Amino acid sequence: MLNFLSSAQSVIVGTVTEPDSITPMPFVYVINATTGHGQMTDGNGKFTVIAQDKDSVIFSFVGYVRLKIPADKLNKGFYKESKVVMVETAYKLNQVVVSEFKLKPYEKDYMKRVIQGSKTSVVNAMESPISALYMQFSQKGKEQRKLAKIFEEIFIQEEVAKKFNAATLRKLTGDESVDFEKFRKYCYYLSNDYIVNHDGYELYSRIMDCYYRWKEEKR
Repeated sequence: MLNFLSSAQSVIVGTVTEPDSITPMPFVYVINATTGHGQMTDGNGKFTVIAQDKDSVIFSFVGYVRLKIPADKLNKGFYKESKVVMVETAYKLNQVVVSEFKLKPYEKDYMKRVIQGSKTSVVNAMESPISALYMQFSQKGKEQRKLAKIFEEIFIQEEVAKKFNAATLRKLTGDESVDFEKFRKYCYYLSNDYIVNHDGYELYSRIMDCYYRWKEEKR
């Protein structure tokens, strides 16, 4: 593999961990910011990326600070592994508007490929039973389906955020003091599914109906 690399390029191998610096983190994006090429960490938090010294490497995962590290600060070669420790944001996945993470196009494309790939076992069942069984029962197949569910939820939350967010609620009600997160928990029937599938009057009248109840109960 190294024979095909230019003299200015290097292979960077390493592990990404949780903030405790011990627990490996799978499914972290590891992307060369210059070329846009990269991968995700495997089940053991391992990654391999090719970069020049002048490049920067992005480490990104929803709910964690996006790290951008100069390639020349990371160890080069297969025998000198780098260790990257992620940092949690102040947000939790169920508390944040996903659009605030500003997902990059390459991230969305990758997420869509993972979701589609998790469904190929159904398509391949007739064409290749062995491939279907592998995806169904292998560790890789299980990890892919788990990751696909996470990505599907992120896309749903992103769609919800476009229709209903803190700014929308304050504009509708004229109430600058309303706590958006508490309001969402109170209005349990304003589910993500309902928001995604309703627009205009149907959606906003239900929001206002819940808001009036909220005020009556002096929440």
